Amino acid sequence: MLLARVVWLALPVILAGATHIAVIRRDLWRGLARLPLDAGATFRGRRVLGDHKTVRGAVVMAGATVAFAGGQAALTACWPALRALAFDHETHWLPWGLLLGTGYVAGELPNSFLKRQLDVGPGAAAPGLLAPLFWLADQLDSLVGVLCLMALVWVPPLAVAAALMLLTLAVHPAMALVMVALGLKRRVG
Repeated sequence: MLLARVVWLALPVILAGATHIAVIRRDLWRGLARLPLDAGATFRGRRVLGDHKTVRGAVVMAGATVAFAGGQAALTACWPALRALAFDHETHWLPWGLLLGTGYVAGELPNSFLKRQLDVGPGAAAPGLLAPLFWLADQLDSLVGVLCLMALVWVPPLAVAAALMLLTLAVHPAMALVMVALGLKRRVG
């Protein structure tokens, strides 16, 4: 039952990620895709985040997560049996979805900043001994952001956080594999 509840908890973000892949694939909102979140800013002569962290990505992830959280709320209202899947965080779906989606986006930024400062290109593997560390950070950075913002309204039990970590370690590479298969990304890790 814990796994089903954790999947239900993560579902708005997972579906938002799939939506983001579809938006990239169909090249929707090109103007927003050309707007990097760092607006081209540099630190120590290197880009702060790079061109791959875009306004389009942030808007799609946050907006789609809100929409899917609203969908979950509607489904739960129609089928009360689904309430058994929901954790009791007592937060309206709109701010809940916004916290999850914004947390996802915000969680990726420190890792991107660090990689740019170490001259690791967007989508490239870190060199040498840093490679496994950055691979793990690439998989879990967004979860850390989600957990941090989620904690503003609800702190999940340790078992839930651990299950979310395991789910993320399965879903994140699977989504990257889909992106590689669609030609949207060069490599999975």
